[in-house]
Amino acid sequence: MHRAERVASLIREELSRFLLREVEFPEGSLVTISHVDVDKELATAAVWVSIIPEASKEETMKILKSEQGRMQFLLNRKMNIKPMPRINFLLDEGLEKAAAIEKILLDADNQ
Repeated sequence: MHRAERVASLIREELSRFLLREVEFPEGSLVTISHVDVDKELATAAVWVSIIPEASKEETMKILKSEQGRMQFLLNRKMNIKPMPRINFLLDEGLEKAAAIEKILLDADNQ
């Protein structure tokens, strides 16, 4: 496994713990880190999150963006990686797209 992949895996594990314990999301919201992409230079980490229900996506993303600096600080303190990539939360809409495609296919079969 390449170093960037190992770092991405570690960031995903630690951020998952932090999000569970440290961040207050809207009631009934489920936030899951779907994957983390770290560039080869370990400068940036794209943290892809999926959010359920769809109605809370905008508010939840605002919370994540506002907590980004604190999450970065916690990661820097917890993990002994030099350099520590800068995290950036991004919305993963893969599940919604897959569900929409499945619905289209099912509707086509029923006609």
